Amino acid sequence: MSTQQEKIHLRLTMQKKLEKINTEKNTFSSIIGAKLAQLPRFQFAQTKNQLMIYLSFGNEVQTTSLLPEYNENNDQTKNLENVGDSVIVPYCEQNAIIPIRIFSPQELEVGRFGIMEPTLPIRQDIRRCVGLEQLDVVLVPGLAFDTHGNRLGHGKGYYDRLLKQLPQKTTTIALAFECQLLPKIPVDHNDQPVNIIITEKQIIHV
Repeated sequence: MSTQQEKIHLRLTMQKKLEKINTEKNTFSSIIGAKLAQLPRFQFAQTKNQLMIYLSFGNEVQTTSLLPEYNENNDQTKNLENVGDSVIVPYCEQNAIIPIRIFSPQELEVGRFGIMEPTLPIRQDIRRCVGLEQLDVVLVPGLAFDTHGNRLGHGKGYYDRLLKQLPQKTTTIALAFECQLLPKIPVDHNDQPVNIIITEKQIIHV
């Protein structure tokens, strides 16, 4: 069986496995979020507004609690000199992830595949685009991981291409449920590992 065939089979297996923990997903996500909040590197990135999070979808570890709260008096579209309370989120375009800064959940809408993304006016504002050198911590989703930091995604390659381009200073953190940890993930030359994996039971520094 080729590596690609192994990945296809494993994706189906993991999707079925994740469906079985649906009722515990929110509880586990809260535990994982608490562990994440204790990491000094995460605290630094959050304070400096250099944190990029994925927008959780389906059976992924939830990240909605990391979104900034809505403040109707804070019109950041006029002045972006002071980034204030913000977070960076991904927008997928032409096979690449574009990091975009948002200041409120109201700046998101349901996009392709049912995944949340920045609204069109936000995407078109060049001031909202964030250079990769500004990313101090990037939270990474996935279907499965191993203790070496290897990751199985959904097969589109968006995050592998992003991770390959990140500067060495950037810390990549995978949020995963314990059931997503496997002894070994099939990988090829395109796959990029993460630095840290956090589950509801442990924190693994690769």
